[in-house]
Amino acid sequence: MWRFSADPVRLFIVDARAMAPMLLFLVHMRLWTLITAVAGVVFFAVLAWLGLTLPVAWRMFRVIVCGPRRPRLPSRKKRDYA
Repeated sequence: MWRFSADPVRLFIVDARAMAPMLLFLVHMRLWTLITAVAGVVFFAVLAWLGLTLPVAWRMFRVIVCGPRRPRLPSRKKRDYA
C-alpha cells in the first residue's frame, strides 16, 4: 500500500507538476495560451526527464550565468577557493 507513496505523481508518462501550465490554457482558451502551455509542459517534462526540480534547475542556471562565487554572502559564510 505505501510502496509507491514517495514516487512523483504521473499523468500518463508526464509528471503531474509539468501539467500545471495547462491550467492557464483551461482558464483562458486562446491560441497563444495553448502554445505557452505546451511549451511549459515540454520544459517541465524535460526537467523531469533529466531528474531535476525547478529550484535545482534554477540554481544550476544561476551558477552557469554568475559562476560559483557568491559576493553577497557575509565573510563568515564564504567558501575558500584556494
